[in-house]
Amino acid sequence: MRKIGSWISILSVAVALAACGQDNANETENNSTAEETQVETLDVALDTPEKVEKGEKVTFSATVTQGDETVDDADEVMFEVWKEGSKEESEMIEASRDGDGVYSAEKELDEAGKYFVQSHVTARDLHTMPKNEIMVGSEEEAASESHEHEHEHEHEHESDVSIHLMKPEEIKVNEEVSLMAHLQKDDSALTGADVRFEISKVDEEKAEWIDAKEMKDGEYEASTSFKNAGDYTVTIHVENDEGLHEHTEENVTITE
Repeated sequence: MRKIGSWISILSVAVALAACGQDNANETENNSTAEETQVETLDVALDTPEKVEKGEKVTFSATVTQGDETVDDADEVMFEVWKEGSKEESEMIEASRDGDGVYSAEKELDEAGKYFVQSHVTARDLHTMPKNEIMVGSEEEAASESHEHEHEHEHEHESDVSIHLMKPEEIKVNEEVSLMAHLQKDDSALTGADVRFEISKVDEEKAEWIDAKEMKDGEYEASTSFKNAGDYTVTIHVENDEGLHEHTEENVTITE
């Protein structure tokens, strides 16, 4: 009887050890899976001069990395440039690929004053858009030109919210397309906002309103289609419970 009891005890210990080993294996596998699915953030080092002379050609560059890896396969890298108080007149410049994760573009800044340069980088299902300032010319030149145009932009303010519309390069009539707005506030993704797309054909008053859904932090998406070819205006409206109300317009051309 003692031998039987001993064998039972040994068997129980073996079963317990096996179960413990299986639990540890499952835990290790789960941790490994979690580590594998964790996505590295997209880092963009935006390099622009702090001060340049009026009329000087300026080079903008963005170095894109993910973890320890340079990113040479970005889907889109654009530089948005505007003078302080004139965000609605900003210009989008497509960057060239220089290799080793570096993307660059050039622009001549003809007017004195403070400018903003914002890089819009989309790569590996991630988007980021850091912003820098550039002072063009002397403070005296900037003050003089600002006085000349003070009435043109006296009601405008510089928003700390960045809005960037992602859309297909070509959109055809009756083709379902996805419109995505990337929102950022103070260099961080703007989450929990109410985002709507107002879509209207140029020279027509009637507009279609579409509610967007937040798919990821700071990414708001909606689907639609266009019944007629022509030029359209897509206005992105952004609101939240903290009293935020911003909007920006993008032009879209629909083909047959």
